[in-house]
Amino acid sequence: YASTTKQISNQYSSVESYENSESESDDESEDGQSSSATECKAISDDKCERDHSELLIEKGTLQGRTDNDVAKRKKAQRIAEELLATEKKYVDILHLIDQVFQFRVDQENRAHPMFPPETVQHMFSNIKSIYKFHNDFLLPQLEERMKKWHTDPRIGDIMKNFAPFLKMYTEYVKNFDYAMNLISTLQQKVSRFAAIINEIQKLDECAKLSLSHHMLSPIQRLPRYELLLKDYLKSLNEDNVDYNDSKRALELVSTAANHTNEAMKKIDKFKKLLEIQESIYESTDLVSATRELIKEGRIVKISARSGDHQDRYLFLFSDILLLCSIRLIPGPLYRLRAKFNIDKLEVLEGDNLETANTFYLRYGNKSIELYTHSAGEKAAWLEALFQTMQEIIKRKASLKITSTTPNTALVVRADEVTRCMICQVIFSVMRRKHNCRACGIVVCSKCSNQKLLFEDNKNMRVCRLCHAALSKSPSSPNGPVPSLLQVSASAPSVISGYLLLKTQASKPWTTRWFALHTDFVLYTFKSDSDSLALTATPMPGYTLTEGDHLCDDDPLNIRDRKGAFKIHHSRKSYYLQASSQQDRD
Repeated sequence: YASTTKQISNQYSSVESYENSESESDDESEDGQSSSATECKAISDDKCERDHSELLIEKGTLQGRTDNDVAKRKKAQRIAEELLATEKKYVDILHLIDQVFQFRVDQENRAHPMFPPETVQHMFSNIKSIYKFHNDFLLPQLEERMKKWHTDPRIGDIMKNFAPFLKMYTEYVKNFDYAMNLISTLQQKVSRFAAIINEIQKLDECAKLSLSHHMLSPIQRLPRYELLLKDYLKSLNEDNVDYNDSKRALELVSTAANHTNEAMKKIDKFKKLLEIQESIYESTDLVSATRELIKEGRIVKISARSGDHQDRYLFLFSDILLLCSIRLIPGPLYRLRAKFNIDKLEVLEGDNLETANTFYLRYGNKSIELYTHSAGEKAAWLEALFQTMQEIIKRKASLKITSTTPNTALVVRADEVTRCMICQVIFSVMRRKHNCRACGIVVCSKCSNQKLLFEDNKNMRVCRLCHAALSKSPSSPNGPVPSLLQVSASAPSVISGYLLLKTQASKPWTTRWFALHTDFVLYTFKSDSDSLALTATPMPGYTLTEGDHLCDDDPLNIRDRKGAFKIHHSRKSYYLQASSQQDRD
């Protein structure tokens, strides 16, 4: 810009000199010369202005590129710092697993043998080699490099050089399922081993997390390296000295991570089980190679004692069902209330006259009444429960066919069952009970109208589930039978009409349409035009008492007893009231 200005100034001086030397010229010449000088000055000024604008644009572009490069360098440094920080925490966890858990178990087992020495190796696999690699080699080099970051800002070369050693994770990942099952089994069977593990887990460095949770860390480390390197590479320009090394490091780490992809799918299931286990206060051990989560969600329990409605949370697994309450204090989110083995669980249709979408879980002598807030939620839960129960029965049946002998050891007592264990139909004088000779469950005639030939050349009755599994029949059931509530309010009935209903004397009356069918099931509807029942309650076993004949200590108000009657049995009672004496009769 200065040279351009100087050039313009020189040109202007030349013009000025020329004018002075020609001062004696005639007026016409002076006018022409003056005009030429003016034009020259205007052109020069315009050129100067254009050059200055171009210089400003170029300077702005250069400044923008510089700012972008600075931002990228800062981002690269942040990622490098994150890599170092997470590496330090990771090495601490590896130290905990190897130098605390494994060392203590090995020392105790040497002093007082609990299991063969090689069992310790099976539990912890090659965790010692992984710990040595990270603690003695990778971490020190990352720390040294970060100290010199301002003079040597790169980490790609370190990760590239050490990436091939990450293949040692393959052995750890492949052994992981076996190790978790082994640790879980030993904790249940060897009390001294369980005491040692529990004692270590109380240490501050464990951060209130279990051994199984800590042993997940090596599984998660390779994907973490991969993500960090991807972000780091994005923050580098292609002409950066660390670009090629970082790109190669990412390729090597990704290859190492891919070796464990199949195992990682199983790990995800295990991780979910572990997360649920740690979210339940005083939980049972949930970690198992054969267990997986089927369904979870909120549900409501009706208290058998008080009739109160209590919020609960269900976890349905492939072999067990957990019923939990929701804790309102810091710590684990849930508290275990009940645990059911699926193979001994009965799921029965609800019979609550007041609350819709109820069903029962029956386990031995224990019965729990639950309900959902919508018919769709109930259908989903019943579908999941029935499907899981059927899978259990199929697996048991497939195991029993190898001997093809009738099963007498696991026969369910018929007098303890009131409904078919497959289709849930209620047994009666006209609907007999039958034991499946393969799995032992109690079923109705429709669910056991098939026979199989056993070792003693006898054709014996089996349920349709066992028949489908043992004969590989394509007619295996796909889910529960249609709901008992699929009844229209206008369907033929013995008697029907509107009544007022309440389950507790202190509650207000609710209007419902009632219909008593010939099978002695009392259905309720919101109105007489509904196509789906709200509730279905079998009446056998209930006692009817008119309001005038209720005992003095009955909680129903004297004023409400007129035109009312009570139906009740040992566990449930309902008050009904008609609008007129004629309707009541």
